[in-house]
Amino acid sequence: MLQSADLDSVRSFVVRELVDFGAESDKVVDGARLEELEIDSLGVVELTASIKREFGVDVPLEALTKDVTVAGVIALIQGAAAA
Repeated sequence: MLQSADLDSVRSFVVRELVDFGAESDKVVDGARLEELEIDSLGVVELTASIKREFGVDVPLEALTKDVTVAGVIALIQGAAAA
């Protein structure tokens, strides 16, 4: 279970993961949608697994496939950690 889902550490994790999945680092901003960053369905599946490994929380796959932004991913992680 995530002890402290502080914004900076969660944001750093999300940016690092998205860049690892092929997004250009300068385009990974809060308002960017995963689709715009060219994160495909396999990348979304891998992102959910990475979130589980890193924070020990489950973020529903469906939540990451519905036109979600970088800020939305961060909020989903923080929400799951707070639950």
